[in-house]
Amino acid sequence: MSVPVTAHQAKTKKAVQIRPASAADEAQLCSMYESFEPRPASLGLPPRVRIAEWLERLSPSPNFLAIVDDRLVGHAVLCPDGDTAEVAVFVHQDYRNRGIGHLLLETLVEQARQAGMRRVWGMTELDNIPMLRLAKSLGFAQEKDPCMFAVDLPGAPKR
Repeated sequence: MSVPVTAHQAKTKKAVQIRPASAADEAQLCSMYESFEPRPASLGLPPRVRIAEWLERLSPSPNFLAIVDDRLVGHAVLCPDGDTAEVAVFVHQDYRNRGIGHLLLETLVEQARQAGMRRVWGMTELDNIPMLRLAKSLGFAQEKDPCMFAVDLPGAPKR
């Protein structure tokens, strides 16, 4: 696995560390989501209440964090289902438009490829133009349902 990753944000030149989440990160994740705007950002996520319960339900799946200057600023999760997986990416509003979402989604796609997934998909509101652009930049295409986007992973190893 190619995580953790450190990259530089194009606009600020600050290092961004992408690393797997652990149980020890729960309090910091809850804190990020408590100040997350808009709430919910898309399709009811992140939730407004019971954030810890939501994170607990996500914990069996691969979760990744984006850290800038020791501050947790982004979270992404890959939810496998057979040989496909759903992706979700969240970047705190103070750190958007800096390439962090790109790093997180790229990490999820690579994780899915390494796990032998054949397809990765996600959903968002139609007015979430930044997420739709981000997905397109990484090769995702819009599905029949315009809220969905997906990419096939032809280079995935056989499981």
